[in-house]
Amino acid sequence: MKHRLFLSFLLLSLNAHALTEADFKKIIKKHHFTESSLGLYVEEDGKKLFAINADKLMVPASLTKIITGGAILTKIPLNKKFNTTLMSSATVTGDSLKGSLCLKGGGDPSFVSEKMWYLVNEFIRTGVKTIEGDIVIDDTRFDKELFDQGRDTTRVDRAFDAPISAVSFNWNSINVFVRPGDKADDSVKVFLDPANDYVELENKAKTVAKSNVKTIEVSRVKLGLKDKIIITGSLSMNAGEMVVYKGITNPALWTASHLKDFLGQRGITVKGIVKVAECDADSKTLAIVGSKNLNEITSDMLKFSNNFVAEMLVKNLAAEDTLLNPKAKNASMKDGIESIKSYLDKVGLARKDYVLENVSGLTRGNKFTATQIAKVLDNIKNDFLIFPEFLSGLPIAGMDGTLKNRLKNDNFTLVRAKTGYLDGVVGLAGYIGRKDNSPLTFVFMFNGGFDQGLAARPLFDDLISELLKM
Repeated sequence: MKHRLFLSFLLLSLNAHALTEADFKKIIKKHHFTESSLGLYVEEDGKKLFAINADKLMVPASLTKIITGGAILTKIPLNKKFNTTLMSSATVTGDSLKGSLCLKGGGDPSFVSEKMWYLVNEFIRTGVKTIEGDIVIDDTRFDKELFDQGRDTTRVDRAFDAPISAVSFNWNSINVFVRPGDKADDSVKVFLDPANDYVELENKAKTVAKSNVKTIEVSRVKLGLKDKIIITGSLSMNAGEMVVYKGITNPALWTASHLKDFLGQRGITVKGIVKVAECDADSKTLAIVGSKNLNEITSDMLKFSNNFVAEMLVKNLAAEDTLLNPKAKNASMKDGIESIKSYLDKVGLARKDYVLENVSGLTRGNKFTATQIAKVLDNIKNDFLIFPEFLSGLPIAGMDGTLKNRLKNDNFTLVRAKTGYLDGVVGLAGYIGRKDNSPLTFVFMFNGGFDQGLAARPLFDDLISELLKM
């Protein structure tokens, strides 16, 4: 009798956490959402647990990067590096290079200041102190399309809309730091990082004595072949430092200007000009620096939902796909998308059933269903070669990436998921780990009004909370 009572109690305890689709709908109703604005899908070991409009085509926003990441990790070796090379066909006489120095871009999304220093320090060991010719930038690994036509057509100056080129530096973005001046009526203090003569600064902003004033506006405008940063507004004397990130417009000249500046800081004089052209066919390598491994770069893309990295990687995917581009030259986004579609063919998604226009999700033209994205997540989960790398790249709830400030609870660290956001579009998709069971795969999407979109995140967080009890 006691044994039976214990079993009954145990079953009741288990059933207390047996979430049903009706429970899901109650949570949705509590948050005042209509089911028609949502696409939800949850499964366990390939078996559907919950589905609401799971086969409805919806805008996924940055959930698109799940598909992009799966294709990249599957089709390019995980230890692949993208090299940036200094080359020349000229001879070295004494401490002079008797011709031009060419920087050949390898499409490295992680080519930042530290990498530039490494490259210049490699070059220093040639003993060259004077470059008699020009600085030449060879960006021919990619085509000349700087802004993917699949993005939203309106260009903005923010870093998420930075241009894409085989020669890129610091994510083709500049950091603008603003601090109050020393006293009222002083101009605010502005620091550009990295700074050189590629960017002109116009500082019209003032420091004010009144507290809680922060009306600083930072804009970037095109200035011929270069850019200008304009600062306006007011900032209180007791205000802290603020930072704004702006994209630049000319990646080749942006990179070349920094190369020339870094060479100058190491005592190397350049007598010629900066120009864009192919390196001479008979050029020899003088210095080279590799990128991070592909798996690390893909992790950067997923953790921080980096549009620049996503698009750079997909053009590299086109360059590395020998069926599409046997010469690994002038790689296009069109070919990159075709390579992703061939990956989705193998996953089992029919091309007529989805729309893929932009690989980062920076568009309302992409259309996928919750079940389609879940199918990609399951395909990744079942591929041991790439799953550990993909999983480590996903933001961890309450800990890092785009989920750092969400789901803050010890139990929530079991959640690893990609976020998505556009005005009126919210997404969350990934895996929910469980201590005694296999992980759940889930995809949550909202398409609706801007105001309600802001409330979709707490709705999704509540749904996650309930799933963690299972």
